[in-house]
Amino acid sequence: MSKTSLKKTLNSLTRDQIMEVVLDLYEARKEAREYLEYFISPDERGMAEKTIATISKEFSPTRGKAKARTSVCRRAIKDFTRLHPSPRLIASVRLHYIEEIIRYSIRLRWWIKESLEKALPNMLWDTLEYCFSNDIIDEMHPQITDIIKTLEGCRAHTAKEAIETYRHFCIEKGITPVPG
Repeated sequence: MSKTSLKKTLNSLTRDQIMEVVLDLYEARKEAREYLEYFISPDERGMAEKTIATISKEFSPTRGKAKARTSVCRRAIKDFTRLHPSPRLIASVRLHYIEEIIRYSIRLRWWIKESLEKALPNMLWDTLEYCFSNDIIDEMHPQITDIIKTLEGCRAHTAKEAIETYRHFCIEKGITPVPG
């Protein structure tokens, strides 16, 4: 169904019918419930902390072995982004994900799944691009600097690839890279 046909249908309903549809949707889907609760009472910090907790749980669970599923982390970030919080919070959550990958990789001495090997440079580029396009790259610079300095201390191929990604981004955007 397209937005246009949805608008047409909603326009044809009475106020009470629309309220009933929204209440049914609230009961039917967890995602809809979260969105409506956020819509009624926006708590950006709370949602950011919840997303960060989801990401952290993938890499450092309280019980059991870390699963480190990129799909779960990307989904959590995507769901958080769909709520339209401030760009700073989105960037912080994205950078936290990158930091978790690095910490996890260091713990395993860089013997990580191929999906994580690809996720690190890709997410780094996407996050830098996001920060640049939202004009918050200077604000996020301390966190980005810490990430790059940590990566520079590693010998692993994935770390070197992420550093190259960072340097290429800096050259492309005319930004002075972190010295190293």
